[in-house]
Amino acid sequence: MIIREILVHLKSHEEWSPHIDYAVGTARVFGARLRGLVTFHEIVMLRSLPRFAGPGLDEQAARDAATSKSLGERFAKACAAAGVDGRFATADGAAGEIVPWASRLHDLTIIEQRQPDADELGFDAAEETSLSAGRPVLLVPRHGHFRPAPEHILVAWNGSAMAASAVQGAMPFIERAKKVTVCSGELRLPLRPGSRIPDISIADHLRAHVAEVSEEVTELGPGLVGEHLLNRANELGCELIVMGAYGRSWFSEYLLGGATRHMLKHMTVPILTGR
Repeated sequence: MIIREILVHLKSHEEWSPHIDYAVGTARVFGARLRGLVTFHEIVMLRSLPRFAGPGLDEQAARDAATSKSLGERFAKACAAAGVDGRFATADGAAGEIVPWASRLHDLTIIEQRQPDADELGFDAAEETSLSAGRPVLLVPRHGHFRPAPEHILVAWNGSAMAASAVQGAMPFIERAKKVTVCSGELRLPLRPGSRIPDISIADHLRAHVAEVSEEVTELGPGLVGEHLLNRANELGCELIVMGAYGRSWFSEYLLGGATRHMLKHMTVPILTGR
C-alpha cells in the first residue's frame, strides 16, 4: 500500500489541535497530499427547522464562515511551512456521518480522539470512522505530541480479518519502523473441530518487512485486552498501536465493553485501526 492522499478532520470548535500537526508531519513523511476537512453540525439542525430558525440561521452561517476562513488559513500555513501539498474542504453535517464517507476517498484518515465535554452530542466521529470507513484510520490522542514516523510499533494480533486489515493499512509505517512487537491473543478462526492450521506466523510475515520483530502471547479475557495493550505500549516505548476494530458487533461492544472501546477512551499513543 502506498499513501498518496491523507484526510484529517478539523473540529469546528477547536482553533487548532496537535493531531493536525501530526497529520501534517505524516503527510511530509510519505510525500502525500493532505486534505483538511472541517464539518459544521449546528447549521444543519437550524435548516431542518426553518420555521423556528429565523435570523439564527444567518448568524450561524456567518460564524461558520469565519471559523472556516480562520482554520483554512492556518491549515494552509502549516502545510506550506512543512512543504506539504495541502487542500481544504468544508461540509455541513455530523462529523460521525461525513468523515467516514470522506475517508473512503483517501488512503489514510487521521482523526482526534473524542472529547466528551466539547464534541457533538450523539456522535463519536473517531469511533464511527473506525467502524465504517473501510479504509485505514489513524486515531490520535487529545493530548501529547507524537512522532509521525514511529520507530517501535505494537501490533495486536488475533488472526481475524479486522486485524489483518489493520496490519495491511499500517504497512507503510511498519516498513519504516526499526522494530515491531506483536501481542498475540486467542485466534479468532472459524475452524471445524480437529482442524490444524499451517505453521505460519504473523511474526514471520512481518520479518519480510521490518528487521526486528518480537512476539508475545497473551491469554487474557476480552475485558482486559485493551488495558494490557496500552500498558505494554507504554512499557516498551511503542509509538503506534495497530489493531483491528470491533471483533464483535457495535451493539455488543457498547453493551459489553471490549478492547476497541477501552482503547478509544484511554489511548495514550496513536492507534491505527482496520475493519
